[in-house]
Amino acid sequence: MAAAVMALGFIHLPKAASTDVFPEFAPTQVQIQTEAPGLSAAEVEQLITVPLEQDLLNGVAWLDEITSESAPGLSSVNLVFGPGTNEQKARQAVQERLIQVGGLPQVGKPPVMIQPLSSTSRVMMIGLSSKDVSRIDMSVLARWNIKPRLLGIPGVANVVIWGERDRQLQVQIDPQQLASRGVSLDQVVRTTGNALWVSPLTFVEASTPGTGGFIDTPSQRLAIQHVLPITKAQDLASVAVEDTASKQLRIGDVATVVEDHQPLIGDVMLSDGPGIMLVVEKYPDANTREVTHAVEEAMNSLQPGLSGITVDTHVYRPASFVDTALDNVGLWVLVAVPAVSVLLGLYFLSWRVALISLVSITMAEITALWVLYLQGSTFNMMVLAGLAIALGAVIDDIVIGFDRIQRQFEREGRRSGERRSVSDVVVDATAAVRRPVFFATLILLLAVVPVVFLNGVGGAFARPLALSYVLAVLASTVVALTLTPVLAALLLARTRLGHPRNPLLGVLHRGFDRISPKTVLRPGRALVAAGVLVAAGFAVWPQLDGASPIPALHQRELLIQVEAPPGTSLPEMDRLGQAAVDQLRALPGVESVGAHVGRARESDQVVNVNSGEFWVNLKSSADYGRTVAAINRTMHDQTGLDSDVVTYPQARLDEVRAEDGAGPPVVVRVYGNDLGVLRHQAEQVSKVLAQVPGVVRPQVPAVAEEPTIEVKVDLAAAQSHGVKPGDVRRTAATYFSGLPVGSLYEEQKVFDVVVWGSPGTRSAPQKVHDLLIDTPNGGHVRLGDIATVRVTPYPTVIEHDATSRSLDVVADVSGRDLNSVLDDVRNRVQAMPMPYEFHAEVQSDVAHQQGQDLRIAGLVAAALLGAFLLLQSAFGSWRAATLVLFALPLAGVGGVLTAFAVDGVTSIGALGGFLVVVGIAVRNLVLLIRGYQETEPREDGTADPRRIVDATRDRVGPVLLTALATAVAVLPAVFLGTVEGMEVLHPLAVVVLGGLVTSTLVTLFIVPALYIRFFSTPGGREQRRTGPEPDLSTAGPAPDVTATDDGRTERREERREAPRGGPGRRRTGRRWAVGLSTAGLLLAGGAGLTACGDSHSSSASAAEHSEQPPAEIEQVPEGKIPRLTLAEDTAARIHITTEPLRQAPLDGTGPPQTLIPLKAVVYDPEGKTFAFTNPKPFVYVRTPVELGKFGKDDAVVKSGLPKGTPVVTVGAAELLGIEYKTDGEH
Repeated sequence: MAAAVMALGFIHLPKAASTDVFPEFAPTQVQIQTEAPGLSAAEVEQLITVPLEQDLLNGVAWLDEITSESAPGLSSVNLVFGPGTNEQKARQAVQERLIQVGGLPQVGKPPVMIQPLSSTSRVMMIGLSSKDVSRIDMSVLARWNIKPRLLGIPGVANVVIWGERDRQLQVQIDPQQLASRGVSLDQVVRTTGNALWVSPLTFVEASTPGTGGFIDTPSQRLAIQHVLPITKAQDLASVAVEDTASKQLRIGDVATVVEDHQPLIGDVMLSDGPGIMLVVEKYPDANTREVTHAVEEAMNSLQPGLSGITVDTHVYRPASFVDTALDNVGLWVLVAVPAVSVLLGLYFLSWRVALISLVSITMAEITALWVLYLQGSTFNMMVLAGLAIALGAVIDDIVIGFDRIQRQFEREGRRSGERRSVSDVVVDATAAVRRPVFFATLILLLAVVPVVFLNGVGGAFARPLALSYVLAVLASTVVALTLTPVLAALLLARTRLGHPRNPLLGVLHRGFDRISPKTVLRPGRALVAAGVLVAAGFAVWPQLDGASPIPALHQRELLIQVEAPPGTSLPEMDRLGQAAVDQLRALPGVESVGAHVGRARESDQVVNVNSGEFWVNLKSSADYGRTVAAINRTMHDQTGLDSDVVTYPQARLDEVRAEDGAGPPVVVRVYGNDLGVLRHQAEQVSKVLAQVPGVVRPQVPAVAEEPTIEVKVDLAAAQSHGVKPGDVRRTAATYFSGLPVGSLYEEQKVFDVVVWGSPGTRSAPQKVHDLLIDTPNGGHVRLGDIATVRVTPYPTVIEHDATSRSLDVVADVSGRDLNSVLDDVRNRVQAMPMPYEFHAEVQSDVAHQQGQDLRIAGLVAAALLGAFLLLQSAFGSWRAATLVLFALPLAGVGGVLTAFAVDGVTSIGALGGFLVVVGIAVRNLVLLIRGYQETEPREDGTADPRRIVDATRDRVGPVLLTALATAVAVLPAVFLGTVEGMEVLHPLAVVVLGGLVTSTLVTLFIVPALYIRFFSTPGGREQRRTGPEPDLSTAGPAPDVTATDDGRTERREERREAPRGGPGRRRTGRRWAVGLSTAGLLLAGGAGLTACGDSHSSSASAAEHSEQPPAEIEQVPEGKIPRLTLAEDTAARIHITTEPLRQAPLDGTGPPQTLIPLKAVVYDPEGKTFAFTNPKPFVYVRTPVELGKFGKDDAVVKSGLPKGTPVVTVGAAELLGIEYKTDGEH
């Protein structure tokens, strides 16, 4: 059976087990997205988000938190449910509310509940590019052929198409042309809608298309089917316009009918140039490798229909990292396990022992894997880390068993008379050590109990590690009680284990005999040594809090998050993005680059077009550190773009921790409905906080704003022309956003037909002023004559918390207790007067986490008490239990010292290393003390020092063997380094190597000396037997000393981290260290509560720079416009181009005027117009310019610049961004 379990494990598990990088760490949540193309962020908030939040979704069952983001064209409402909420029930509760969504204004598409997604949902990103096929045709192919095929794959939750260009038939209208033809906008809309079979517009006849019907003949029923004759632009252009005097006037006569695409909300850049990108997202717990292979097979099957299109399935492919990580972990196992088995065989001078060890270790680990697989667990980095940590306990079980079997064989050889069978000897040896090992194992299993109660990201990472560790330890115990004794009885039946004994033992014993008189028999020196270890641990510990709890992955697929100044246009982002892609692609070590900017429908990004993400694949042969550094330098040199180089899992962790983890120590959230008043009240709260003792650096974080054209109808002026405000909005919406009037149905596809303004109509802000509005009497009026049109700053994204606008006031605390400061802040804030519908709440994440810390500390204290009681039960002595509990933290000091090599003690790997070391110490000390208690005491019942030394001598071999075997097991991880898959195991191995040194010294020298000190005095009568006191001058071994072998288990620590760089990281790391390490077993109980200082993951720190932007700005008095000087290479990278102002007729008609290219005009947040002049090389000045009439490509200069003045036409937006960033105005 054992052979079958192992064989099936080797064959079946690698293929069938679900694998991923990290466990699912996001809380149960449901996201509702509503697309509203053409709406500003404020309109999205007012018309969609507020009704959804307040009328439908607030108060859903089990709801813990409701937040929302309103961005241009998109409303995103995120519902977070309480811990333990079933996801399907949560979605059902939300869906019941969404049934009532019909009451929303008809300004967007219906709300969509996003599919449940994995925490790291992106399982593959596929790039499509072509030099022959247009992006519209590729989008049609992706939308109607590729996406449905991929959605049918098990595990695929969603397929998002970035850079999608929906095929549309567009009727592009110009108000001047309509006016000249005497045709109104309403006529064009009605004509276009009625020309189609079906229209969503209720005021046109096509809204009720009717059915074809049928005809019954005497023998048949014949269905009547109508075939739409309109399939292309020319067909629609030939339709006659309704309600005109001339029946010959066609749509094509008053408008331009073309096949084009919708207004873009995002775009894609690939290594081969422009294209589109498919992002495949998976369900929670879906098998990353299985889904990846299925997607690749599907794409291969579709390849014959993708002629002329280049398909790149490696834009982002996390399965590659998983494969490499598993290969590296497998290599470590293939080296470590046989090496340990060989070592054990050499120690016991038996190849049979080596074989049994190999089978037992493998069986224990595979049994744990089988249990995890059968219960549906995903094999991720944390699960493998738990199994690796448990490897120490597995090895120790084997050492304990064979050492006892060897001693039983030796004792049996000294017996006279009939000898017992080998099986009886093995059974007796196994039973003899089970009781002390049982207690030691219970102590270590008790250590992981606090992990069960961790919440948030920390609990998500801790629980799978703890579960795999516990299962492996239990499996090892079962194997040690069943399989190992059976194999020993079978294979050792014809051999005498331990005859001859390893000569190395004699060398070790003689060496111990020389050292023990100066150490073990000198308890004072032991106390000094213990004090030195304690002092060293406490001295080094505070300097080791720089590591992130979650390991930074050395993934060769990097994510670069970029952001341009708010208000940057999509064409400009395309230019900047393509330039960055080309430069990154040229770097040595870079395999490929893909990028997307803005967002896509139903995507995981709620941003405007000024944000983007670059996905960089490194070559397998590239030097990781150097290549990442080169990428950082390249992105730092991209003028106009802020960037951050991370990995995708790290980015997702940061997002979840930003919602779940600690923030600044003091957070006062001000709620209200008016943004201006809200900011004023927040500033007032900041001033109040500044007066509270202990509060430092109170501030109101800046809110990103972008220029927005605001239109407000003058009711009196509109009434004089017979125009209503709604008429103005609907007309402007049609011209500048487009109005869907129907659909074309062909070849199992659906395409929109849209009435939209011509490109010239929507080319400049002035066009809004000049837009002609139809009046009831058949005339027209300029929009600027009946409405105020101005450019004003508006937030890029409007965020809600608890269904209300909010603004945070944050501060740090110094020189005073946090709770006292929060009490004072709460009292001051409550005493502040607030306007109607405004209020403020103190929301300190750190205070909440301190409460969590106290809860975890209570659980740790309970676990410590349980461990102490178990020790007392094992020894029958309170003092012995106290001694062991005191000695355990000393055993881990060596790991603290070597933690210098891995940047701290709060990483999961380092904490796992401490668990291994303390586990070894627990078993060693339990068996050692039990051995002492079985020695002959003196006549007064106190411990005999010489017999204690002799008992310790007998433990030298097993203790050193355990330490050496464990070191051999972890050494390959040290040599492999922090490559893929070894991010946890490498720091674990380093800490274990250091901890083994102090653990061995504590076991063999300090604890024996302290035992003699406290148990050989008249008050120390705790021996189990009495007898004559031996002569201390004799050096022979004490009679009938039965010492068993050392034991070893492991204790697990983990921690939870605040957002990268957040002020709350110190306290969050504390919780990781406390909750997962059973505190006092590691560093004198309370040391587990030591703070973990601010730190950054290596992936985050790789993106930090100390260089200054390659530009200088002239210091001028306030209110003056500075002069900007660029470095020569910076100007070249931006590709700055200038053109002189020219004297010419506007659009070729009228008198000559001074014209400025529209490309040169920039708007500041207040809506003022400027142009950058170039008075001398590399010097640029933002100069005000007053504009008159706008043409297609130029505008008339009324004042500000004379003709011939050179102005920047390419790169003006970058110069504006540099000026604002450098001058601190943003």
